[in-house]
Amino acid sequence: MKLDDLEIPLKELKRFSSRVILKFEKAGIKTVKDLIFYFPYKYNDLTKITKIKDVKFNQNVLISGKLTNLKSFLSPKNKVFIIQGVISDDSGSLKIIWFNQPFILKSLKDKKEINVFGKLTKSSFGIYFQPLKIIPSDKKEKFFIGRIIPVYKELSGLKSSYFEKIIKNFLDEYKIENLEDPLPAKIIFDNQYPSLGKALREIHQPKNFESLQRAKERLSFEQIFYIQLAILSEKYSLQNFKAPIILKNDDWIKEFMSQFNFDFTLGQKMVLDEIFEDLSKGFPVNKLLQGETGAGKTLIAEIISLHFVLNNYQVVFMAPTEILAQQHFQRFLQHFSYLDIGLGLITSGQVYYGYKGFKVAKSIYEVSKFLAQGKISILIGTHSLIENELPFLKVGLVIIDEQQRFGVLQRQKLLENTRQEFLPHFLSMTATPIPRTLALALYGDLSFSYLEEKPFGQKEIKTFVILNKEKEKIMWKFCLKELKEGHQIFVICPRIEEKENDEIASVKKEYEKVKKIFPQFNTSYLHGKMTSYEKESILKKLQKNEIQILVSSSVVEVGIDLPLATVIIIRSPENFGLSQLYQLRGRVGRSIHQGYCFLVPQKLTKTSLLRLKYFIQAKSALELSEYDLKIRGAGEFLGEKQSGIPDLAMKSITNYELTKKAKILAEETIKNLNNFPYLKKEVLKIKKILFSLA
Repeated sequence: MKLDDLEIPLKELKRFSSRVILKFEKAGIKTVKDLIFYFPYKYNDLTKITKIKDVKFNQNVLISGKLTNLKSFLSPKNKVFIIQGVISDDSGSLKIIWFNQPFILKSLKDKKEINVFGKLTKSSFGIYFQPLKIIPSDKKEKFFIGRIIPVYKELSGLKSSYFEKIIKNFLDEYKIENLEDPLPAKIIFDNQYPSLGKALREIHQPKNFESLQRAKERLSFEQIFYIQLAILSEKYSLQNFKAPIILKNDDWIKEFMSQFNFDFTLGQKMVLDEIFEDLSKGFPVNKLLQGETGAGKTLIAEIISLHFVLNNYQVVFMAPTEILAQQHFQRFLQHFSYLDIGLGLITSGQVYYGYKGFKVAKSIYEVSKFLAQGKISILIGTHSLIENELPFLKVGLVIIDEQQRFGVLQRQKLLENTRQEFLPHFLSMTATPIPRTLALALYGDLSFSYLEEKPFGQKEIKTFVILNKEKEKIMWKFCLKELKEGHQIFVICPRIEEKENDEIASVKKEYEKVKKIFPQFNTSYLHGKMTSYEKESILKKLQKNEIQILVSSSVVEVGIDLPLATVIIIRSPENFGLSQLYQLRGRVGRSIHQGYCFLVPQKLTKTSLLRLKYFIQAKSALELSEYDLKIRGAGEFLGEKQSGIPDLAMKSITNYELTKKAKILAEETIKNLNNFPYLKKEVLKIKKILFSLA
């Protein structure tokens, strides 16, 4: 039996009610395989009984003893129902407390001895044992005692014990130990891993913690190994294609830079040399350009684009939002106005043709016609450009802002309506550095360049956490001073519409508040649900400083460039990832003016305060991203785009040593992948997720 044989829809088995099926599906559990791969998130050790004298704080243990002095009462402060007693064994006694469980009082009164699984804790009630589960000693059921109990995430009333029972039934029914293993036998033998079937049995019904750990490592390794093989497969696929050879031309660069009153930073010069070195080899380049916010990544993109255009190739530039696409279009239109070339902009709400610094609205049909005729050299739009089946003449370069991957299939999809026999080069830009562990695990197909310096004259942004109303008043006074000096301010809120009883600041509510504070200045608001026309209109007014204060959702996170913006106020910063906060902070201080960032929390826990302190102290975006990955985990760090990757893989890729081992073994295996058809099939599934056309 293979894994594919477990792809049996649960609804077809007629074992579960429609309500249960709906709960499963909401959690992404649709097949028998999905259920078997719904792993416990922790395990309770009921293999041994701990003496009361040996119990330590915050360690989950099983204790057994006599229950005495049982009483119940409501706590005086918040009226919580409390059951309190004393549990004793031959080594000592402990106070024991149950909170909000009146339904167990009667059964406890009838028992003299109990087995209790829980932990020793300390609070305003003193030192006491807090039970997580009780099993009366006189109960003949031995289901829990002496076992390692898997604990599953509960789903809308479907308890952990329910999952344990149904998963065990499926493991037995399909004789899971006989499952065929995709991993090469040599890898299993050399690493002393259990077979896939045995690992799945062990992860759900562990015999002991040692065999459980081996099962976890095997399943984790397997997922990372598949990812490494998928990435190497893509990397080698690219080497089978030709791409334009582009050589650096210093005269072209000098002419382009003559329109500015600044020169490249040392870092920009080094990155340009790296990229042109890659472009000279005739194979499709797969480059990820990382750089601090404001480090000049877009200027690098313009210089590279210039060389393709002057070599008679077209350039496609994709941005994550319509606002940013419009801004890039305006920038390229201005900077390339000295050349005899056309530019195009396509978003869901706008289609423009640009030439010599001017633009005119066109239909999608007209822009498509210009592309086919070669009258448009640079086309700018959102990431959805790939879906438009545009008739390009000869695409040499694809640039994507804030997306890290663009595979062979994606490049071929973009070129469906062309006759070119080569693949375009690919340059991705991001202000969110990839931590070392993720770079190794997920981005082995890319070459990296990194811009560390900021352009000359830009200063470090000063950041403050506003913890009370008095400090908030001081903050607004400071904003007034900045506004009077002709500067602009961003106020960022995490939600668009305010929900009932929701303390998170909404854009519209904050907009009304700010208008009252600064009636003498023009205030506007911006969010993702606005039309393209509305967004463009606001952006134009901001660029002309006709709007001094912008209240916005995080739609301004990436790329909006306003030299006069000096202050950003971020409401509810605890609801943003650290890398996202870093991006938002980078919207100000992008010229010679000092930038300021004020973080105004709504609900501040100890953890979120630590995160914000780390954000203020971090010396670089790379350092911040490493910390963010550690705190939030790979799944949340990468966001929804990687949601197709199995949860186990997302957790495992932060294990640097395991990832390193998987990478080495993948490099040894990739040459002979065709000898392992079952393994190859599993790798193709992962490759489809990593390099999907979505």
